[in-house]
Amino acid sequence: MNSTATAFSSSEAATLERQVEIDKDILVSYEEIWSKEQRENCIKWIRSNSLKRVCLQFPDDYLCHSEAIATDLRDELNNDNELESSEVKIFILADTSYGSCCVDEIAAAHVDADGILHFGYACRSQSSGLPVFYCFPQLSIDYEEFFDHLSNFKEHFEGETVVIYLDIGYHHVLEAKHNGTNELLLNDLKTLQCKELHVIEYSGTNYGTLTHSGGQVMMKSGDFQADINELDESRVCVFVGRDNIRFSNLSLSTKAKKWFIYEPHLNSFQEKNPLTANYIRRRYYYIEKCKDAQTLGLIVATLNAKGYLEVVKRLQTMAKSRGIRTQLISVGRINPAKLANFLEIDCFVLVGCPFNSNLNSKEFYRPIVSVFEAEMALNPSWHSRYPEVYVTDFKQVLPDGRSYMEFNADDVIKTNDISLVDGRVRLCGSMENDNKETYLPEYALTKAPRMEVMSSNVGLKFEDRTWLGLDPALGQTEPAKIQKGLNGIPIRYTHD
Repeated sequence: MNSTATAFSSSEAATLERQVEIDKDILVSYEEIWSKEQRENCIKWIRSNSLKRVCLQFPDDYLCHSEAIATDLRDELNNDNELESSEVKIFILADTSYGSCCVDEIAAAHVDADGILHFGYACRSQSSGLPVFYCFPQLSIDYEEFFDHLSNFKEHFEGETVVIYLDIGYHHVLEAKHNGTNELLLNDLKTLQCKELHVIEYSGTNYGTLTHSGGQVMMKSGDFQADINELDESRVCVFVGRDNIRFSNLSLSTKAKKWFIYEPHLNSFQEKNPLTANYIRRRYYYIEKCKDAQTLGLIVATLNAKGYLEVVKRLQTMAKSRGIRTQLISVGRINPAKLANFLEIDCFVLVGCPFNSNLNSKEFYRPIVSVFEAEMALNPSWHSRYPEVYVTDFKQVLPDGRSYMEFNADDVIKTNDISLVDGRVRLCGSMENDNKETYLPEYALTKAPRMEVMSSNVGLKFEDRTWLGLDPALGQTEPAKIQKGLNGIPIRYTHD
């Protein structure tokens, strides 16, 4: 292998000895992720499903507590007389195929697991087969500090419809009825003199809310996202949690007059406008790069999210109508080194769960866009149209989604426009029609000696690479004779 190829690979020893970098400022404690109540809930779930081989899936910052939790759970289950004779086996999943928020059914299948306990943040994508139980953390929050911050910004809340989103680690605020937390919460929030007040548990899909309106208090279960989206954009939203991809997705996909974020671990309360962030301006630049692309790489970063095959087919259809080639890629968790091996691809489209996106992907050699951004680039229905909200869930661009826009291949030919990147005219055309000239934006067109149009910069193709892999030499060698192999265990064979 030449030096160019080795630059994008590493040895087995380097992979095994790699140290995981953990932010010590946000490291959770053992008590926050594994309490008596959480243990009882997990054991009850295992009993009710009669599970015998259970996988515990942890994110990187929980791994320091994984062995203690697995031992505690194993001892409790195997000393339980209610379970049948066979022993319950516990396995720890220390790495995931795509993202820590996704249930890793592929790794669980390697040990023939019949259930998964998922710890930490979760996208709650629909599981294809295995039963899954989500064990969310219970992070600490200083109520007095939180309400002091709200009081300082009281003028922004008076007479307004206010929505407070609680991230996964703070759902226990609404569940702690035994110590009067709910009453304390409402009594303090009433002092803000809001028109309406909604406190929502945010977990990717909102499944509970505590609502105060006109002095009435009620708990509402089920999916509240459809109801809360009907509120007009004049509302004021507050997010309680960390400034991460979860806040970015929520604030971009939810219409609001103002956004505030309170980070309990930093005791920080500030106003944020997600649409003015630098990475949003970069996203629209990447959309233009997607329009200019000659080859798109469709990265499948999920195998259990419902609708991903339909999205891939839709992207292939739209790209083909514009004369753009597509390549389907599945490389697990992506990184710059992996994608650098696909030099012929001009832009990548990441098909994954809402929390497995790359809003900050400056370190990659080629732009990476989301499904919604690719939809805006390839679908003429989105041209000259500014979206009301940013779509982070790819299921929303499918026919049953809220942001679905019909695609008509006949409209593609009418959408010839000028690239905002290099100022050149894009000529869109189907790859199936040889009579249509398709302009490939990164190619310089010149005249060949035979007066034929040709490309002078064809890029790096597979046959032009210096290393093509091992030569199979098909038909050039004689087939090997079948011989009996070694028999026994590695330290003692039955024959030499």
